[in-house]
Amino acid sequence: YQFRTEKALQAPSADEQAALLSKLSIYDAPELQSDFVIDTGDLKEVQLTLEGITCAACGWLIERHLVKQPGVIQNAVNVGAARASIKWDPSQISLSAILSGLSSLGYEAQPFSPEQHELTYQKAHQQFIKQLGLAGIMTMQVMMLSMGFYFDWLGNIDAVMREYFQWISLVLTTPVVFYSGSTFYLGAIKAISQRRLNMDVPVTIAILGTYLAGIKATYLHTGDVFFESICMFIFFLLTSRFLEHRARYKATEIASNTMKYVPVSASVLTPESSEVSIVTAKSLTPGQIVLVKPGEIIPIDGIITQGSTLIDESMLTGEFEPVTKSKGQQVFGGTLNRHQSIEINVTSELKYALVNQILRLQTNAMAQKPQIAIMADRLSQYFVSAVLIIATITYFTWEALGNPDAFWITVTILIATCPCALGLATPSALTSAMARLQRSGVLLKQANVLEALNDINHIIFDKTGTLTQGQFSIKRTVCVSNENESELLALIASLEQYSEHPIAHAFKEFKVHPVTRPKQYINLGVEGTIHGHTYRCGQAKFMHHIDQIAQHPAISNATIYIENDTSILGAIWLDDALKEDTLSTVKQLRLFKQTI
Repeated sequence: YQFRTEKALQAPSADEQAALLSKLSIYDAPELQSDFVIDTGDLKEVQLTLEGITCAACGWLIERHLVKQPGVIQNAVNVGAARASIKWDPSQISLSAILSGLSSLGYEAQPFSPEQHELTYQKAHQQFIKQLGLAGIMTMQVMMLSMGFYFDWLGNIDAVMREYFQWISLVLTTPVVFYSGSTFYLGAIKAISQRRLNMDVPVTIAILGTYLAGIKATYLHTGDVFFESICMFIFFLLTSRFLEHRARYKATEIASNTMKYVPVSASVLTPESSEVSIVTAKSLTPGQIVLVKPGEIIPIDGIITQGSTLIDESMLTGEFEPVTKSKGQQVFGGTLNRHQSIEINVTSELKYALVNQILRLQTNAMAQKPQIAIMADRLSQYFVSAVLIIATITYFTWEALGNPDAFWITVTILIATCPCALGLATPSALTSAMARLQRSGVLLKQANVLEALNDINHIIFDKTGTLTQGQFSIKRTVCVSNENESELLALIASLEQYSEHPIAHAFKEFKVHPVTRPKQYINLGVEGTIHGHTYRCGQAKFMHHIDQIAQHPAISNATIYIENDTSILGAIWLDDALKEDTLSTVKQLRLFKQTI
């Protein structure tokens, strides 16, 4: 300590709390809030990174605290991500007051940023490793000393040697109790300060009670000591907390990967000089013109002002076929431009973009508690209260009956009835389930959807690309002219080679003729000149001789039609084969419904 330059941190006093509020007032500045606060009109919304969260009970305490604050309209705490989503009325309460209130509760909070959030996780991770490592090492040492007592491996241990072993065990157990076990004491103190009970309360009583009884027995040379049990109990509880910590982080990491679809930079076009400059996507503001070339990802939401193209929106809709977009239509950040260069007029900042709205939906869904989790919280509260009452009655009953082990019986009740399954397993299972769904491309807007799965009667699939392979093949061909089937297919293949539509892949194996002046009409068809004659193939509404289709009932409702300058030549029906596992999947879902 003689080389120490800083004093240890202490709980803030009233003056220090006022100073902290003054320091946090910087977050009320509008220019600073523009980076992380979502303005929804009369209300504002922010994502906060929380430090000091150790378990589900911490999130429960923070939510109860925020509910009591005037002006806080909505709040949700995601314990696994150590994040809070808060919506408040700025006319009643300021952001700095919210942050100060959380600090007084024992949780440091600051506006969420990916970099700072990662640092917070790494800090908590290292703290867990240190506490868990110390508890594990000391548990092994204390257990070795206890073996002599349990099995008398050293022969008849005399009183001096027994006392010596007890003092060594006490020395080794002390850092485990006060360092590794501090997580539970802090959780209990925070809960009691809010006039609540959580599972840390009986754990704290059991640990400290056993430790103090051990000190008394060691000092007075009478009674039993259970130092090895204390160390092992703390080690196992920390292990469960650590596994929960890692599982939740992995789950939130999957949810946060939505932002990988948004590029870092964008090409801004200056209309006056037609010059292109590279800027960060985060700095784009409404009204700017952004140039997006073929193969580039659209950096932000906007309206097309020049050009038309095919947009791959699979990251939003799951639909593998590109969507036709032209002048005046909306495009979204994170989608892929597949065809031609377009210019878009930015309509919103990046934080209001659709991809960010999806990310907030994911965050809010993981922070929400379904009914089963709420029920587990309530049961945990009642359970802890019941355990404390039963333990108290047990102690006084056995004490009145003169049983010398009244205290140890009480401690046994507190340890054996620790509601870890209710407090840890339920939220961890729900978080992991939502993360698994998000990894598979399923977005949950509300957490209670998981419970509703048991009541599902019908499941609706998007057929193409989901139940089918998305690879079209020719099912039937009908000619209504002098052209034979092979020549008709050759004409269509010649035109379709200039199309980027997935249907064109069905004609790659056929011979082609040279085509001049080919032209693609997006989402309609293809046109070109072959041997001096103009041919068109595509949808019925693309045909110039659409009235002739009604004259030939054999070609009604076809997938593709082909015509020349004078008449309809024929039609083709395409097919998309089912995936290999489609039937088995449907059967499994049907069987699953029968079992539940």
